[in-house]
Amino acid sequence: MSRRTFRGLVATLALAAVLSLAALGEVTLTFAFTDLGPHVGQALSLRVVDFASLVEVARVTVPAVPSASFQIDVSPFTEGHTYQIDYFLDQNGNGAYDAPPVDAAWRFYVSSIQGPGLVTVVHDAAFTNIDWPPLIDGAIASGEYRHSMTDPATGITVAWQNDSTALYVGLVSPGTGWVGIGFDPSMKMQGASFVLAAVANGTLSVTNEFGVAPTFHSSTKQSDIIQAAGQEANGTTTVEFVLPLAAPDAEHKTLSPGETVAILLAYSADQDSFSAHHTARSTTTITLDGGI
Repeated sequence: MSRRTFRGLVATLALAAVLSLAALGEVTLTFAFTDLGPHVGQALSLRVVDFASLVEVARVTVPAVPSASFQIDVSPFTEGHTYQIDYFLDQNGNGAYDAPPVDAAWRFYVSSIQGPGLVTVVHDAAFTNIDWPPLIDGAIASGEYRHSMTDPATGITVAWQNDSTALYVGLVSPGTGWVGIGFDPSMKMQGASFVLAAVANGTLSVTNEFGVAPTFHSSTKQSDIIQAAGQEANGTTTVEFVLPLAAPDAEHKTLSPGETVAILLAYSADQDSFSAHHTARSTTTITLDGGI
């Protein structure tokens, strides 16, 4: 058994030992970190991902580790679910994630949550490159994504990064209507996998569509959008979302790490209805990361 597997097993067993049975619901877990003496004063960031849905449900930052052993409460966890826990310590103090050994990073799992409890996290040197992703909150901070470009034809800013399984995308539209992006068309709109989004009265609407003809796309039978958020501010619309790289069916496109992908961009200046005509549109390309 590897040290990394053992760490995950320790965390799972420590959790199971203290949990009490309760009705299915949302609970808080306490993470007890130990042996962090070399990292006192460094920032610690932790994220929680539902293992089945791949949705990030919580993200916590401790600006400075206060002592070699300390605890933080994290919520919400849903009883019966299994979670992936990623965390890193900002060893070089630049305020961003850098792959080990520049920063120290780990991944482990807690299984079948049954109630509030304690997870003991023992420090070791078995680092993992967790490829820390952007926070999907409808706001795009400077440098949050590895890549960003502003399309001159539409004025839409596209930010993106990916790991080996998921693509993270941020769009900033110069209008308050809908904004959309299509991936990998075969001819004009045909064959492209689209994400369309709009924010109306503070509420985000987002949908998957597929290019069924050169000048027409329609809603897919199922959505592959893992997570999304958006907001309007100062006459612009910002939308962030996560897609799996592997297509779930023929109405979506599989994308590959390292691939250069043609994208279609469009937006409406002031109409939130996805059937409203675009104000501007264009075609360009993005290149995906090689993945880890």
